[in-house]
Amino acid sequence: MRREGTVGERYAQALLEAACEAHAEKEVAENLRLLEHLSRSVPELLPFLAHPRIDPEAKKRILGDLGEVLHPYVQNLLRLLVRHGRAGLLPEITSAYFQALERAGGPVQVLVRTAQPLSPEIEDKLRARLKEALGREVALQEEVAPELLAGVELVISGQRLDASLRGRLQRLRKVLGG
Repeated sequence: MRREGTVGERYAQALLEAACEAHAEKEVAENLRLLEHLSRSVPELLPFLAHPRIDPEAKKRILGDLGEVLHPYVQNLLRLLVRHGRAGLLPEITSAYFQALERAGGPVQVLVRTAQPLSPEIEDKLRARLKEALGREVALQEEVAPELLAGVELVISGQRLDASLRGRLQRLRKVLGG
């Protein structure tokens, strides 16, 4: 019998089910966001953890340092991925976890791309307006993208809404035939 979904999706589903049983979905989600941010900040981390020739003790030390701030389920997931040489799946698992959480009635995942960081006040206003428009709680993930010049680009459940200056200029160029 063929199992549905990718390996990353199966890991994510198992993690979500365990987190739901422990009422820890939010904490696990925050941990996954932290790991996502960490892997962007230190791009060598996942290749280091996934590399088969790196001493397992060195990997254990890194995991031990990370484990101090992570929920036990996320710690166990990391250990399992490293032990089986699948640390490179973490971005796929994170994405699949948030998709599954959203399908299960969790917050709608919204990526907010702006040219400059949002102030806490603007972030709160944006969250409130999106919650009102979508009729559900919203989890914002902010990404600074200077190439947007100004404005905002939102990605909501895979749909991109571009209200950036760059997007407007591109649409204007298209209309003018350039």
